[in-house]
Amino acid sequence: MKLQLRIQLSLMMFLQYAAWGSWMPVIGATLSNRDPVHAGAIVANVFMALWLGCIFAPFAGQLVDRLLPGQIFLAITNLLAAGAAFLMANQKDGAGLFWCMLVWSLFFMPGTGITNSIAFQQIEKTESDEAKRERSFSWIRTFGTIGWIVAAIILTAFLKATNAGKGIEGPIRELQLTGIFGVLMALFSLTLPNTPPARERTDPLAFRKAFSLFRTVPGFAVFMGISFFAATEFMFFYNLSGQYLEFLKIPHEYIPIVKSISQVTEIGALALLLPLFLPSKGMRWCLLVGSFAWPLRYFIFAAGKPVWLVVASLGLHGFGYAFVLVVQQLYVDRVAPKDIRGSAQSLLTFLTLGLGNVIGSYFSGMVQTSFTNTSTTPPTVNWVPIFVLPAVTTLICAFAYMFTFRDQDVAAVAETRERELGASGA
Repeated sequence: MKLQLRIQLSLMMFLQYAAWGSWMPVIGATLSNRDPVHAGAIVANVFMALWLGCIFAPFAGQLVDRLLPGQIFLAITNLLAAGAAFLMANQKDGAGLFWCMLVWSLFFMPGTGITNSIAFQQIEKTESDEAKRERSFSWIRTFGTIGWIVAAIILTAFLKATNAGKGIEGPIRELQLTGIFGVLMALFSLTLPNTPPARERTDPLAFRKAFSLFRTVPGFAVFMGISFFAATEFMFFYNLSGQYLEFLKIPHEYIPIVKSISQVTEIGALALLLPLFLPSKGMRWCLLVGSFAWPLRYFIFAAGKPVWLVVASLGLHGFGYAFVLVVQQLYVDRVAPKDIRGSAQSLLTFLTLGLGNVIGSYFSGMVQTSFTNTSTTPPTVNWVPIFVLPAVTTLICAFAYMFTFRDQDVAAVAETRERELGASGA
């Protein structure tokens, strides 16, 4: 791959995830400080709005598979998302935050699948070997994680420079930074290499055909089912960890940097460990190592001490993300026919980041509310049972991956796809 293309795809990932990472690590703590009595419901509703946008992501995949070049899609949607972020930064009540976040998500979240699709398509043009393609994607995707970390550093400086304190008064600074990154991503998207839809080979019902993978690919339904249930438990980390770190006396303005420990370990896993172990150990081994990291993190959260161990356990999230979520994306790319890969990636987004996280957000908010004592001033939260629950659930999902996923099934499907592609003369 030419250096220029590698840089372009890497910057695409950097800006896409910087816009997301600008607000997500700290927004739960900010909203909980603004309304501690109703924190569980408000934070849950905001995250539900975020993930609702993922439910519509498959329709975006259909557009990119059939109608609209990927880079044009990213430019339009990121600009509209930036406008929603600036508006959301000035909302004062939970209803306004919910609707603005929903608009932001509807425009932004489909881009997470589309950036993957663009990267895979461009890599495939230059790399014929499957192992090299996956290694190239791992390196490029790493820059999305770097973007998240850089956004956290900038946000900490921004919060200190504006004397935002715990974010109780004034505009929500993290959302202002999201809008800035959104504008930059929209402009940069226009410089990306052209990634046109594969009109001549695309099934006009590509989205329907993506669902047919449940029937035609052995083990696909079980794999997606486990991934869905695991996704429902992510919300206990995403929604509640910022509040929990403040409970452990971590200053509000440093929460983004502290939580970026997750992204630091994710970089190591994506850039070094995953490219090393995926070709030699296979997808199953990577899934197991990553999926068992999640319950371990939750059990440490439930213990709550020593604080240094809780902070260090944040790294397990990034490790699990690289070894599970990115492997999920690689798995879908490997088993899906070439002409519907955009729709297949969006289907994965729909079931995990969409439906799974919507349900998980509601559930985590309900659990937090159930274990919050509002008769005290300020309200007190019993964090131990809150984190024991997802610890047990993710442990079950890890064992489910262990007993159902087989590398040889994936290899057989991939070999069939290659034969079909060769027979078509593509």
